[in-house]
Amino acid sequence: MKRLVIFLTAAALAASACSGSDAAPPTTTGTAPPEATTTSVFRTAPQLPLNEGDGTFAVGTLFPLTGEDSALAPALTGSAQLAIDDINEAGGVLGQEVLLFEGDSGDNATDTANQTVDQLITSGSDVIVGAVATDVSQRVIDKIITSNVIQFSPANSWPGFTDYDDNGLYFRTAPSDLLQAGVLADVINRDGRRTVALTYQSTEYGEALADAFTQSFTELGGEVTERLPYPPDTTDFTAIADVILRSGADTAVTIGFDETAALVETLDGLGIGPSTYPVYGVDANTPTIGTLVSDPAVVDGFVGVEPAVGTAFLFDFTQQVDDRAETDGFYVYAPETYDAIIISALATEIAGTDEPSAVAAQINDVTRGGVQCSTFADCLELAISGEDIDYEGLGGPYEFTDAGEPTAASFRVLTYSGAATPDPALDEYVLSR
Repeated sequence: MKRLVIFLTAAALAASACSGSDAAPPTTTGTAPPEATTTSVFRTAPQLPLNEGDGTFAVGTLFPLTGEDSALAPALTGSAQLAIDDINEAGGVLGQEVLLFEGDSGDNATDTANQTVDQLITSGSDVIVGAVATDVSQRVIDKIITSNVIQFSPANSWPGFTDYDDNGLYFRTAPSDLLQAGVLADVINRDGRRTVALTYQSTEYGEALADAFTQSFTELGGEVTERLPYPPDTTDFTAIADVILRSGADTAVTIGFDETAALVETLDGLGIGPSTYPVYGVDANTPTIGTLVSDPAVVDGFVGVEPAVGTAFLFDFTQQVDDRAETDGFYVYAPETYDAIIISALATEIAGTDEPSAVAAQINDVTRGGVQCSTFADCLELAISGEDIDYEGLGGPYEFTDAGEPTAASFRVLTYSGAATPDPALDEYVLSR
């Protein structure tokens, strides 16, 4: 088994940034790309080549090798390499070994992603797996799709991608935030809570998730008695906490980011912190809130949900990822990354070409409605025999909608018990369909 991995170097990225489609070819060295200084957003592709397929299926990765999300990169990189190895061990795609081009997305403070995408496209990538951060994907999606290249994110959850004008070329194995809202409503209803005081950041993220939660909880027979929006730069939550205290609601739901720590500290000061009054959160605040409060005891009893796969049950997978990268046991979005590549490869085989628009037309059906299979080799055998396949991935059954996103996903219910991190002994995983 061979795997050709080409890392996009600083020199190649610089050439791409300066000369457009005349960029120097990628090399196999491991030099990391530099951080750029501009933060411009490309809305069209500047004279990049149109991908019409060349008979060799090529995957590009757009992972945060640098920047604020860089801790995620080892597991993403290792899982992508594992997917390519598994595909090539089964004979490759269209009778050829699959190529892997590895690139850096940086973060929202740099323009690294735009430079990397230029090089991934000119190198012949048929699908670009990434980005992780929604705002980074928003920067590059138009450039990718106008070059007739598939973008497949393992992590984007922004609801706006559902109806995005993407020429049918954007997909994700991560569930929309709107699916998370239904899971949170189910958990609260199951816990016997019937009335909710709902606080949320008055941003597109917060408003969409608040609306979806309100609808889901109401359909379950619950009532949102207070809706309390606040600007994202809010630091004083005294007034909001006072409304919650006087509302009579039997629980509070917080939809926000790091500022949620200040809200919970204020609630605790009024005697209605999570240890005495049920407080729930979402994926944007729950995993880290214990490290942001003055004393972890403040969040004792705090409960939240996040999209996640129970990797403790995927020991063989995580062990193989560890063989390829130093993950430190951190596998966030690794199963979803692996599955995105497997789904794309199967769709390419079924399409009979690596021309991206033809591949994209097959992706949704790979995840739904056929004979279930769970490995590339098994699914490929079924597809070759003429069967309609339904890939059941490491990250879940997926069952993509026509918009190219999951209707079924795994979520983790996290609970704090006095420490700065959620108590793994209290973890619960639920499948939302």
